[in-house]
Amino acid sequence: MVSRQRWEERRNAFRKAEQAFQQAQAEVAAATAALIQAAADREQLLVLDRRLTMLSRRETEVSAQRERQVLNLRDRLITSPVDGVVDKTLVNPSEFVAAGQRLLMVHDPKKVWVSANIKETDVRHIKIGSPVTVSVDAYPDNLFEGKISKIGNAATSEFALLPTPNPSGNFTKIVQRIRIRVDLNEKSELLRPGMMVEVNVGIDDR
Repeated sequence: MVSRQRWEERRNAFRKAEQAFQQAQAEVAAATAALIQAAADREQLLVLDRRLTMLSRRETEVSAQRERQVLNLRDRLITSPVDGVVDKTLVNPSEFVAAGQRLLMVHDPKKVWVSANIKETDVRHIKIGSPVTVSVDAYPDNLFEGKISKIGNAATSEFALLPTPNPSGNFTKIVQRIRIRVDLNEKSELLRPGMMVEVNVGIDDR
């Protein structure tokens, strides 16, 4: 036997405990679901990690293939060391070429010089820097000025394709030629490789 007030208090406490228990069950269920989802996410993460590793290896393979293709392309490109004009082609399109084979003849219009052969008896009258005037057969009214930049160290006969040595000592004395190089003061697009010129070298009267 208890008082009604005490009975009401006990019943209310029981209902509150029952509600707390149900709430706790709900939280346990939610936590269990979250745990299952986390496990699933972890499995998915492992799958993604393995795929990332596979894609990384694939990227390395593709990068190596690309490098090989770049090298192959570079091996098939022939570049000129200078900007210039093609004078003559020595191969035809689609023709196979070998290392060291001549393909083109190119010259730089901005770097044209004159190569002349002078008598060996006149070498003593010239020196590096001697002034030179050049007349070209193609343009008889034009004169080009320059300076001697190089004097050969041997006669041109020493570089002949078929030299004629004479070990017997019997020979006809012939005045040899020494090659000189003349750098022009002003570059002109009128000049072309292979043109015939006349060179006049200024010498000191003394």
